[in-house]
Amino acid sequence: MSTPTDPFSDAVAGITALLAARHDGLTVLAAVTRACGAVLDSAATGVLTVDPRGGVSVLSASDERARFLELLQAQGGPGPCLDCIDGNSVVGSADLAAEQRWPEFTGRARAAGYQAVYAFPLTLIDRAVGGVNLFYDHPVELSTRQARQAQALADLATLGLTQERDQRRVVRLAESTLATLNDRVHVGQAVGVVAATLGIEPDAARERLAAYSSRSGLSLREVAQAVTDRTLDPHTTFGDA
Repeated sequence: MSTPTDPFSDAVAGITALLAARHDGLTVLAAVTRACGAVLDSAATGVLTVDPRGGVSVLSASDERARFLELLQAQGGPGPCLDCIDGNSVVGSADLAAEQRWPEFTGRARAAGYQAVYAFPLTLIDRAVGGVNLFYDHPVELSTRQARQAQALADLATLGLTQERDQRRVVRLAESTLATLNDRVHVGQAVGVVAATLGIEPDAARERLAAYSSRSGLSLREVAQAVTDRTLDPHTTFGDA
């Protein structure tokens, strides 16, 4: 008799394997965003982090709608993830129709089709250095178990940025964050190349890059590099995906 699978255990095992193999932060964050959808049934997931150069920046998002809302917060607009970072605590709204804390964000989120949002802190040495946002297309109250799972995934995202154990982790986080931001820009360029070459939407191109990364064992950074330096041909590599 086959043993039932546990999506959370499977997700943690997969992310832990990436950490053990010391994959780059962008690859780990991409795995965390996918896990949030699979484990917590979020319609979309986004990750913001404190930028060592000032303010906050978008590190990862599961689709372009979520990326836009994360960017809205990164540009200084009030929102759940910024409150989560400021207070180093979970911030959420089970029903955005009744939400009054972030008028602009709430209006944009609802216009994009989202009806609930939760933010979980990326915590390092007792302070929040970022946050994971979960977006839902219907009102939803997360259970205690789901909240614990979400925080565990956020903690794994933090480990993906730095694996040091002492105060050096702060320095390492700044270095890793800058590297991950640079990787995100590079992956964005590769997404543009694949999307334009194949005539598909950016979200579809991003999914094909992630799928190839998973199949090949290459990090997203390496796949993006291969696309932009023309080592990988979009037609032959991603055209049949």
